[in-house]
Amino acid sequence: MALDAVGELLGGVLRFVGRMLFELVVELLLYGTGRLLLKPFYRDKEPVDGLCTLVGVLAWVAFAVAAFMAYRYVQPPA
Repeated sequence: MALDAVGELLGGVLRFVGRMLFELVVELLLYGTGRLLLKPFYRDKEPVDGLCTLVGVLAWVAFAVAAFMAYRYVQPPA
């Protein structure tokens, strides 16, 4: 009985922490970046949420590719 209560409590806490991490990654990093990049093109109205997320993902992928290419340029293969 006591282990069931502890298991339920830990499950709830872990679910809460997971949700917070998900919100941080998706809302702040992906959606926020996309919204920041799209804002100049949508002066009078707000950009669509899905488009903001897609542009945010593409921006982070482009950043990762650029960082990898810069690393390869600085560190040539041995």
